Amino acid sequence: MYQIYENWLNRIRAFATEEGVEDFRRARDEFHRLTGLFEDEEAWFELRMGMFHDWFLLDRPGTGGLTPVERFIRDNQGELSQEELKQLEYFTVSLRSVFRIVRIKKDEVLLDDLAGGGQWLAAAMVPLGGLGKTDIIDTRILILNGKLVVGSGTVLHPQEANDMIERIVARARTEGMRPRELVDHLDKMRLKLDRYANVRVQHVYQYPGDAIL
Repeated sequence: MYQIYENWLNRIRAFATEEGVEDFRRARDEFHRLTGLFEDEEAWFELRMGMFHDWFLLDRPGTGGLTPVERFIRDNQGELSQEELKQLEYFTVSLRSVFRIVRIKKDEVLLDDLAGGGQWLAAAMVPLGGLGKTDIIDTRILILNGKLVVGSGTVLHPQEANDMIERIVARARTEGMRPRELVDHLDKMRLKLDRYANVRVQHVYQYPGDAIL
């Protein structure tokens, strides 16, 4: 299933960059500002680059206010099958949010959407090793081949940060912060924690504007 998703992303990425990579570079700089700077020698580089590609191709409005996947549909719909068009339309409504794991059973996971509300039962696109009940994760849920799946770019927050994250989420919902902005902030805090290993979790997991680091 993961390879099917990667094949689609590669196809959309080739289309998005066929006239040059300048917008790609601008998008990466923007993603760094939103979720934190990462470099290619860092252990988490591949994960973060995967998250960036998902965001760039599926979420970020570009030329004419359309995302790359929306432009791909517009410019290629005459050459796409109905099944392909349906899959691409599904990509335009993927959900990136912060979730608490309710349970894991084999290759399926039940998730509470802390930012937007509701529960989702989804299949894992990649192995769920290292994840467990009550863990809080930032990830993307999408439809692939007619099935609800958890994306491959999943950020796991430390258990000791759970109470702090819940307070941040509650305040964000009260103050009307958009879920995507909230997830960007949580992703940035997790990156800071990875980078500053000797810093206490409570000094990192703070509401925007309150953070010490």
